[in-house]
This record gives sequence, structure tokens and C-alpha cells, in this order.
Amino acid sequence: MNKLKIVFAGTPQFAESYLSSLINSRHDVISVFTQPSKRSGRGLLFNHSPVRNTAKENNINIRQPEKITIMETDALTELEPDIVVVVAYGLMLTKEFISVPKFGCINVHPSLLPRWRGAAPIQRSIEYGDKLSGITIMKMEERLDAGDIIYQEPIKIEDNDSSISLHKKFMQIGTDSLLLTLDSIVENNFMLHPQDESLATYAKKIKKEEAKINWDNRAEKIHKKIMAFNSWPVAETTLSGERIRIHESEYKKLEINGIPGNIRSIDNKFIEVFTRDGSLLIKKLQKDNSKILNAIDFINSTDLKGKKFE
Repeated sequence: MNKLKIVFAGTPQFAESYLSSLINSRHDVISVFTQPSKRSGRGLLFNHSPVRNTAKENNINIRQPEKITIMETDALTELEPDIVVVVAYGLMLTKEFISVPKFGCINVHPSLLPRWRGAAPIQRSIEYGDKLSGITIMKMEERLDAGDIIYQEPIKIEDNDSSISLHKKFMQIGTDSLLLTLDSIVENNFMLHPQDESLATYAKKIKKEEAKINWDNRAEKIHKKIMAFNSWPVAETTLSGERIRIHESEYKKLEINGIPGNIRSIDNKFIEVFTRDGSLLIKKLQKDNSKILNAIDFINSTDLKGKKFE
């Protein structure tokens, strides 16, 4: 067997990159499962997922169930797929659904499992200061992200990586990893490695209220939050009662610290703000209902004298 009949399950742009790589491979994507389209905007027009859009452009059968039921399991059975590839789908698969394909269901997960199972592995890995992450491809089971590992590819997290930049790394490296894994499955040349449950951690879903910056934290911790929450929900603070969203930063240690939230200095590249330990160097920020500005443009448009970030 050189070509697999694949059913793909995914929803956001991250998943779409994997779908596109499969469409352009020698394999045959026969159907796509993606989350239901939602109405949004003033005209309440349907907002379709990136995966749905690509599937439609390529005349691939599309299913958008609210949840996986026996009806979806029956539909999958009729398709007779060799394998189901799952990437950021967002719905839980049932035991019956997983058991339908010849080679089961495999999931592409953006962490080095068993670390950071769950909804937000990229953001949590940055927020908690991990130096290493990676792509894991596992054979799915009922428990969330707990299946046996087929393939892992480590990826270094740099100090100034954001969720956006790490997503791009995962898309570039992960798509190649997926195709290599499918080759190994076709050739029956792979091993399954059980996850060590004692090392498992959970990447809980990001909540909007987490975005508020606490200037009494260390500069490094605040910086990691800013980069983790770029592009959503975006870390925020207030300046003279006005909400300010911070998109990009750096940090540095200081011999002597000032009052957290006070502005230490401004220059052509940064707005430097005291924290409990060290200073945060703000590079890009945004007022409500305004565009994102670099530090110098913000300084030129805003009087910062005597003001403090709260």
C-alpha cells in the first residue's frame, strides 16, 4: 500500500497547514471533519473554519457535527478510511469512532507529551519558561492526549518566541513529521511508546481574565506572559485608567529596583518599566480601538510624564 485513504479532523489555521500538506502528498484525503461554522459580524454571516475553506476549494467532502455521535461513527464507517488524522479539531472522539479506521486515529499535538496535554500547550510552554517543546504524533485513545507516542520532533523555544512564532515553527516542522509518520505506518515500520503518566502536565484553556499584568511579578514572568498571549488574548495593563495591550517585550535584570509599574526610561526602542525584580522593556503596544505601535511611535503620541502602569 503506497497511498492511504485519509479522513482529516481539524479546525483552525494551524490545522489547515497540515490538511494542505496532506492534499499535496501522494495520499488521498477523502473527507474532512471540522467544527460547525458560526455566525458573526453585523450581517451575522457564517464564519467558516480555515480547514473547511481549504476542503471546499479542493472539493473534499465536509462534515461539521456539533459533537461526535453514533451518526458520525456510521458516516465514518461508510467512508472506509485507512486512517483518521486529527490536528486541533476541538471535539472529543468516542471509542467507537476511534476504532473504525484500519490504522486507527492519530493526533498531531504541539508539545513533547506527556508534558502539556490539553487545550493550550503552545501558550503554556512559553508562559512557564520551557526551553524545549516539540511535535508529538500519537495513536489516539479515549483519554485526552494520553495515547502511545509514534513520533516526536523537539523544537527549541527561544527567549523572544511568541505563540505566533512558535505556531509557525510547529507548522513547518510538524507537517514534515506527519508525512514521515504516515510513511512509517504504510511500511509497518514504527513502534509505539507508552507515555509516562508521572510526567504528565495539563495545559488548561486560556481565559481572557488571565491577560491582566501584575507588575509585582518578576520581569521575566511578565515577559513570558506577554509572548505567550500574543496573539490572544494579549496581555494588558492600564495607564491613567486607559487599557493598554502589550504585544511584544524583552526583559533585563537590574542592580537596584524601583516601584513596580513606574516607567524607568524611554528611548527609540523601548519603554522600560520597573517590576518586582528587573525591568520590562516594552517594544509593541496598543491603546483601545487603535493600531499596534512600536515604542517610539507610542512615545511620540502619548505624554508619559508622571504616569504609571497599573
